Amino acid sequence: MLGILLALEGLAAEPPPGGYDDESPRELQEQTEPRAPKEQPTPHSFLFWTGLGLGFTRPSEHDAILEKDGYALDSRAEISLGAAGVLGQRVAIGGYAGVGRGTDSPTSDAPVLAQTVARVGGTLQLVLCPSASVLLLIGPEAGVLEGTLSLHGDGESQTVLEYGGAFGAYARMGAGSPSSYLGATIAYTLAPANPPGAVGRDYDYGALHLELTLVLGG
Repeated sequence: MLGILLALEGLAAEPPPGGYDDESPRELQEQTEPRAPKEQPTPHSFLFWTGLGLGFTRPSEHDAILEKDGYALDSRAEISLGAAGVLGQRVAIGGYAGVGRGTDSPTSDAPVLAQTVARVGGTLQLVLCPSASVLLLIGPEAGVLEGTLSLHGDGESQTVLEYGGAFGAYARMGAGSPSSYLGATIAYTLAPANPPGAVGRDYDYGALHLELTLVLGG
């Protein structure tokens, strides 16, 4: 009888099968539960974008002549469109087009000075996705600009080379398909031209472009 009692005491001292030594059931559960996978950036094979903003015109020798008459044409309203194919999820090759117009008059009786531009060209952009909700585009662009600087609406158009670069940062909106992003684009372009009139100096249709941009990626 004494041997049976000693055996029972030994069994009672041992933890039951599947018991928890020093760790609570909650701690073991947290260790065994799989972590949710981190959301990955969406790969894109193409991008479309449209922007609306301002182009702050570059200073030029011709501006000094205009300023003597009280004209200060320093910005123009702009709208732009673009599309690109994405290679290897890292490089976007495509094109852009845009139009812009700005006006100024020193007094209500003075003739209106107007600048109008139409732009078209190609772009090569590096596609960066720091996270699943952020898209960055950066790269050079080059194309052709047709611009007109006129008083009384009788200016002659000029076709010149335009070149520069752009950077855009966009935040993803929702989880639909195609992916949609909203953000800002900043670009700087040069477009030097000959004097726009018989009495004038060299001119530049380039600008610092600031736009609110909507991007679609698929």
